[in-house]
Amino acid sequence: MKLLKPIVVLIITIAILAWALPNVGYTNYLTLILAGVVLTLLEKIIKPILKFLFLPINIVTLGFFSIVINVFILWLVTYFVPGFNIQAMIVLGIPLNQFFTLLFVSTLIGFCQRGINFIL
Repeated sequence: MKLLKPIVVLIITIAILAWALPNVGYTNYLTLILAGVVLTLLEKIIKPILKFLFLPINIVTLGFFSIVINVFILWLVTYFVPGFNIQAMIVLGIPLNQFFTLLFVSTLIGFCQRGINFIL
């Protein structure tokens, strides 16, 4: 049950972001569920390992390197889940590369997760 709530929250979050942002997409509901499960598992298993491995860099950068870890985790989800994609954005006529798009979407995922967890 402890693992089910984060999966459901991430599925809802990804669905909301795919509805709100034209550059986040999934092919069908199975892809949406798979993306939520994979993102939850990567956040629970891989993210703590990466935080421990990059702890000295994270300390030197005063915690800002954890943002890079979040972007990497989200990129892994787009790599491992076929049909789930995050395309580069264009903001005010300026095209952003994949890193900054993933950074923006990762930040929105964090905000949505906190909001949905607050509601639930």
